[in-house]
Amino acid sequence: MTTLETLRTKAGVFVSIVIGIALLAFIINADTLATARAIFSSDDAIGKIAGNAISREEFENLLEYNTELYKIEYMMYSQEAPMNDRVNENLQNKTWQDLISKYVRDSEYKKLGLEISENELTDLTVMGTTLSPLITQRFTNPQTGTVDRDQLQNFVGTLSGPAEIWWIEIEKQVTDEQLLSRYSQLDTKSNYVNSLDVEHSLNGEKNNIEFSYILKDYASVADSLISYRESDIKNYYNKNKQKYKTTRSRDIEFVAFTVTPSANDYEKVMYKMEELQTKMDTIAPSAMYTFVRRNSDVPSDSTYYKKGELPAVLDSVVFNRNVGDVLPYYQEGNTYNLAGIVNFRNLPDSVKADHILFKPENPANFAKADSIFDLLKKGANFANLAKEFSDDPGSAANGGELGWFAFKSMVRPFSDSCFFRPVGSLIKVKTQFGTHIIKIRDAKLYNNKVQLATVKKNVTPSQETYQTFYAQANKIAAQGKGSVERFRAACAAEGLQPRVENNITLESKSIAQYQQVSNLIHWMYEAKEGDVSGILEIDDKKTYIVATLVGSRDAGIAPVEKVKSRIIPEIVKEKKAEYLIAQMSEATKDATTIDDVATKLGVSVTSVSPAINFNSSYIPTLRTTEYKLLGAVASSPENKLSEPVTGEIGVYLYFITSITENPQAQTPESIKSRLEMNNYSTLYRILYEKANIVDNRGRFY
Repeated sequence: MTTLETLRTKAGVFVSIVIGIALLAFIINADTLATARAIFSSDDAIGKIAGNAISREEFENLLEYNTELYKIEYMMYSQEAPMNDRVNENLQNKTWQDLISKYVRDSEYKKLGLEISENELTDLTVMGTTLSPLITQRFTNPQTGTVDRDQLQNFVGTLSGPAEIWWIEIEKQVTDEQLLSRYSQLDTKSNYVNSLDVEHSLNGEKNNIEFSYILKDYASVADSLISYRESDIKNYYNKNKQKYKTTRSRDIEFVAFTVTPSANDYEKVMYKMEELQTKMDTIAPSAMYTFVRRNSDVPSDSTYYKKGELPAVLDSVVFNRNVGDVLPYYQEGNTYNLAGIVNFRNLPDSVKADHILFKPENPANFAKADSIFDLLKKGANFANLAKEFSDDPGSAANGGELGWFAFKSMVRPFSDSCFFRPVGSLIKVKTQFGTHIIKIRDAKLYNNKVQLATVKKNVTPSQETYQTFYAQANKIAAQGKGSVERFRAACAAEGLQPRVENNITLESKSIAQYQQVSNLIHWMYEAKEGDVSGILEIDDKKTYIVATLVGSRDAGIAPVEKVKSRIIPEIVKEKKAEYLIAQMSEATKDATTIDDVATKLGVSVTSVSPAINFNSSYIPTLRTTEYKLLGAVASSPENKLSEPVTGEIGVYLYFITSITENPQAQTPESIKSRLEMNNYSTLYRILYEKANIVDNRGRFY
C-alpha cells in the first residue's frame, strides 16, 4: 500500500483509463467478504494441504472474495459478469489453487527469505522503467501501444472503493509473479548435471546396434499348464506393493431414468397451438408481437429473412402469402411454432458504413457525441473527426471505415440503424459499447425479406410424467435395497441392464453422459460397498438415478484382496516365462545359429531395422515397449547367441549382427542441455507431492 500512499500525495485530477463510473459506485464491504454462513458451520474439511486442514468457512470466504474480484473485472468495462456453472467451477478451482499456493509455495518462499520490498513493488506497478506484464497488459493505450504513465499514476493515486480492492489484488499478483520467478531461478540453478551424467548418456547412443531375435509369446502356453498357490499371490504382492498405489476412487453400477415428455404431453401442446392459431388469425399485424410476448415460451425474433433462410416448412410458402396471414403451426424437435407475417421489405444483404464510437466509461462522452453529431450535420469532415475522437482504434485509423458487413455481424441496434435507413443517412445510436455516430456509405444485394412474429411452445414433461419416471426409479430402489445382488435382481426383473462406471474420483464433474452429478458423488463417498442408493436427482433434476457401490479405494497401497485380480495374470506370466525359458534353453543346446533355434521352436526370426542404441525408446518391429530386451541388447557383444530374456509379451532370444559408430550422436554440450531441461521443475513436483494434498471439494459441490 506504500504505492497508494505515495501517489495519493501527488495525484491531480482523477483520470480513469480503465474503470468506469459504474465500477466506482460498486462497493464491497467487509461484511460481504466475511459473511458468517450458518450452513457452513460443519466441521468437515474441504481438504488438506501440507498438514493444514482447509475448513469450509475458509474456502467459502476466499471463494466469495474471488467471485467479487471476477465481477469487478467485468465492471471495469461496464459489463455484467456472466455467472453460470462453468464460471462457478472455474472460480472454485482458482480458489483451491490459491490455497495450495498459500500453504505450499508461500510457506516455501518464507523459509527461503524470498520477498518483494515496497519500493520494488512500486517500480513494477507504477514508477519503474520496466513495468510488470500484468500492468502493461491492462494499462496499455491501444492507440499508442504504450502505457501512459501520467494516467496510470493519477489512476492509482485516486483509488477508492472496489477500484482500490482491485488494485490491491493486482499488486498481490505482481508480487506472486516476481516471487515465482525468483524461486524458479533457484530451482534452475540447483539442477546440476555432472560429467558422469553426460558421459553415461553419451555412451548410451555412441553405437548403433543391428540384431535379430525370436519370440515365444506367452499366449503360446496354455493356461491349463500353469498352477499357483495363495502364497504365490501374497509373495508377489509383498515384492511389488508400489505397483498398487491407488488414488481415492469409487466404482458403481446404476440405472438412469431421464425424464422426457410423454405422448400426452405432446398432445396437450398441440391442442394449445390450435387454440392460439385460432386467436392469432384475428389479430392485426401490428399486434402480433404483443401476442407473441404474452404466449410464447421464447422471445420472438424480429429479423427480416430472405428466401432460403427460413425452415423449409415456412420457406416454401411464406413468400406467396400476405401481411397478416398466420401460417399452420409446425414442429421442430420438442418445440411447436406458430408464425404470423408482420411485414415484407426490400432490404440489402450488406451495408457499407463508417462510425465514430464514444465509450460509456467517461460521462463527458455523451455531450461530446452530441457536439460532434451537430458538426457532422453542418458538413464537418467525418474521417478527420473519427481519427481524432473515436474510441474504436481499429476503424479510427481509417477514418471510421468499417467496410462491408452483414446484418448479423453487428449488434442489433447498430444493424437496425444501418439496414433500415437510406444510403447517405447520418445516425446516432447507443449500444452496449457506447454511443455511435454512423454514416451509411453504400448498400447492395437487395431482396424481398419477410418479418415474422413466432409463438414457440416447448413440450416439457408434465407432473404426471415426472411421477411415472419417479415410480420406475422408486421400484428399483425399493426392491434392490440392501445388497448389490438384490439391486441386480431388481433391474433384471424390469428388463434393465445396469451401467458400470469405474474409478470415479471425488473431483469428477460428470459420469458417463450425465452432468451436474454432485448428488451422486456425495452419496458414493458416504456409502459403504454393497449399499444401494435411494433415488438421486442429477442433471438439473431431469434424471433419476439408483446406484449401488460395488468398489471403493482410498489413497495409498491397495490391500491384496482388492488387487488379486491384477496379481494373478502377473503370476501366470512369470510361470509361463519359466516354462518358455526352459524350452528355449533346451533348443539352444545343439544349435549354432539363431535360425537353428527358431526351427526347433517353430518360430520365425525377425531382423531389427533401423538400428537401435541404449538411448532408444522402443524397438521398431515390436508392438510394445520392451525395455528389458532393449537394455540387454545394448550391453551385449556381437556374434554371440544370447540367453533368454523375459519381456512384456513373451520370452526373447537374440543375436547381434553388427555394432557400428552412431554418426548422429549428440555432442556433450547438447546432451547436458537436454538433461538440464529434463530436470527443470523437479523441485515443484517434489513440493506438491510432499504436501500430500487431499481435495474433498466433491463432497460439497
